[in-house]
Amino acid sequence: MIHLRIFLPVFFLLYFLLTFLMYAPKKKEKPPKLTTVTLLNNLIWLLVIVLVTVFSLYPEVYHQYIVPFEALKSHWLSWAAIGLMSLAFLIVFSAKNQQRLNRTSETKGWLLLSTGIYAKSRNPLHLGQLITLIGFFLCIPSIYSGIVLLFGVLIVFVRVGLEEKVLERVFGEDYFAYEKNVGRWF
Repeated sequence: MIHLRIFLPVFFLLYFLLTFLMYAPKKKEKPPKLTTVTLLNNLIWLLVIVLVTVFSLYPEVYHQYIVPFEALKSHWLSWAAIGLMSLAFLIVFSAKNQQRLNRTSETKGWLLLSTGIYAKSRNPLHLGQLITLIGFFLCIPSIYSGIVLLFGVLIVFVRVGLEEKVLERVFGEDYFAYEKNVGRWF
């Protein structure tokens, strides 16, 4: 599966460069719980980078210590995972681009968008993260990537709930009108 040893480092390099450097919001006012969850989310991405590095550069270490799930390793599944991760990249990229274009409508560093991709999904960045983590697990099926996926899903759900409370506080009545019109969780 040499294609994955090339695809994964290139994918994550582009993913982080284009999505996180493309739009840097103003300093957001975050409650302490949301700050903690954000740090845990960053830890998840750090673990992904470590696993990709070990998988790509040290395949013998990966096979000896990372405990791959041999039953899930197949050529067609790896290509399906690449397709999923590419879809996730497009979702995250378009959401970040829309945030960049609407930068002037920020309130305390927060945006409340309801057009474009945000008309289809209320949380396209988190949806993209979930799809990326699923694709990552399918690319590198192991106990560790499964744990990363499990904790990543948990963190996304907690983070979305905390962000909803912040949006409610920051935008007040505008948020409730948005909630009524959009009304989608993902």
